[in-house]
Amino acid sequence: VGSEMCIRDSNMSILGIDFGLKRIGVACTDELNISSHPIMQIENKPNGEHVKEIVKIIEQRNIQLILVGVPFKSDGYLKIQDDIENFVKKLKKNINIQILLWDENFTTKEAEDFLIFNNFSRKKRKKIKDMLSACNIIDSYLRSQK
Repeated sequence: VGSEMCIRDSNMSILGIDFGLKRIGVACTDELNISSHPIMQIENKPNGEHVKEIVKIIEQRNIQLILVGVPFKSDGYLKIQDDIENFVKKLKKNINIQILLWDENFTTKEAEDFLIFNNFSRKKRKKIKDMLSACNIIDSYLRSQK
């Protein structure tokens, strides 16, 4: 029991970010990095306030790793990749935590399909889809570590 307590104390959470030009979905793992859960959806603001909001979340939680979803395409470069890279640069200026760019292909579609299948209204889907997508980014990473 004593050693189990040490393991639990030394674990820290992973933050997942689904960056969008309008909305940013944020999710986190539990302290044991077993499961993900949505935290919030943040409006992407031209003045950069969204970066401060994310830094505040990071400071409130014991974050060891940040995953930022990027839609990697084998056939070319997407414009949003520039926006994501700029966002990551701004985030790095405010924190000293490892940031990984993680393939987010289909995470938003999976989230949307799940919500449609479970009969969420369009309005409700819009409010939570990006957070679920951030959960999918984390879950994909956790599966890759097993």
